[in-house]
Amino acid sequence: MTYRRAVEAALFLFLADIAAASAQELPRGGGPLPELRRGANGQIEVVPTAPAPRSAPMRPNDNPSPAVVTPNSGAAKPTHAAPPPPVPVAAPPALPAGPARPVIEIQPGKPRVPDTALGGTVVASYSVRMSDNSPFTGTVRFGPPYYDDNGKFALDGTRIIVSRDGPGIGPNKTTVTNRITLEAVPENRVGR
Repeated sequence: MTYRRAVEAALFLFLADIAAASAQELPRGGGPLPELRRGANGQIEVVPTAPAPRSAPMRPNDNPSPAVVTPNSGAAKPTHAAPPPPVPVAAPPALPAGPARPVIEIQPGKPRVPDTALGGTVVASYSVRMSDNSPFTGTVRFGPPYYDDNGKFALDGTRIIVSRDGPGIGPNKTTVTNRITLEAVPENRVGR
């Protein structure tokens, strides 16, 4: 009976871990990473952005074009009127005030690598730019919370590879999701 409860607890914890991991996945399709912070409970969370300004709701035309009825047909025929004025479009939200921050883009966003991949196999490539689109100068390295997944991955130029000196990524009996964390430290902040 105790063994069954231990198995149920382990299964529950496994499923909870899957749910927590999927809640912290990166957005699909690549692109810039959202700004992240550590929440009060220690979890990594996305920093909420200000909602985009909303444009005024569309209203029916206050002055509809008149219809002309001819006595013979009995049907209304619209007259040609000037098109309605264009609806104003909201401007895209402005970048947050303050200094520019590094933006890391990884391609592909969710790479798939067989567990038989040898050391040196390219997993993905990355690029870094500043949030104001200026060039990035600084250091890219592994950082918290996942770092290099216990030495399984390494950086080679602008590529993420299976570490040549690491434990490898397999063999695995089921599909395994390995996680790493890259951080970009601007040149004036290296060593802090």
